[in-house]
Amino acid sequence: MIDPHWSVIDLDPYTWRSLGRFFDPGQYIRSAQPGEHALFILHDQGRPLRVVDTEQGVLTHLNIQSIDDPQTLARSLYAQGTWQRVHVINKSHLANVARLAQTSPAASHLDTYYRHIYHLLWSNSDSYVSIPPHPGHWHGWTYQQLQQFAQQLPQQATLALGVFEQTRLDIGLILELHHGIIKIVTTFEALPDPTHVNGVTPAALQSLWQQLSQRFAPPAAALLCTRTTFDRWITTETNKLHVLQDAQTHGHALWQLLPHSRDT
Repeated sequence: MIDPHWSVIDLDPYTWRSLGRFFDPGQYIRSAQPGEHALFILHDQGRPLRVVDTEQGVLTHLNIQSIDDPQTLARSLYAQGTWQRVHVINKSHLANVARLAQTSPAASHLDTYYRHIYHLLWSNSDSYVSIPPHPGHWHGWTYQQLQQFAQQLPQQATLALGVFEQTRLDIGLILELHHGIIKIVTTFEALPDPTHVNGVTPAALQSLWQQLSQRFAPPAAALLCTRTTFDRWITTETNKLHVLQDAQTHGHALWQLLPHSRDT
């Protein structure tokens, strides 16, 4: 979880450019995927308002007169094989989600707020129908998994991720957590001597662990890997640990964990 008053200490351009694609909370909430050929049907309590194909634009030939059963309509249109996903959305539901999100007491943590919106959006199965449905996870990652991992950490702990594109550091991310809450976000530039963390090697991992101990809360987990390994680890939906273990066998990943921290 992210504290509402978290601090960003430095702005390493390589790291933030590489991580920029993840700073889009909507991608964890919506079922639509980038580049997907989809059909969106917007209605107001069953009265059709607009039908949009993501490639062709507004459609008028489907001749949808009323929407009495959104689930059946979505399944029948999806079965035609024209679209990769069909959305049937009640405009009143979207308005209600927006109203509740704005009037609910402010969430104590940023991720808790977006998780609240997720549940508001998908809590009524007939108000927003998506075929195929939202999978309930993002590339195999779930809120519960990350929360459980954070709860196993010491009261004050530091996590680090180093991703290398050949010999160049592509992502050098450091998170300091207090009681499982992210308080500080920074990059390897904040290390006493970041030049010693220069690849996926045992020496670089040992140096990273020692430098984290000097500057931050005691380190609890550190991962060094190649960009290819990182992308596979992020996007693989099952057995993410196997991805890292396979990469370690080929010298493409190394990590260190405190004994009570579980692999994620």
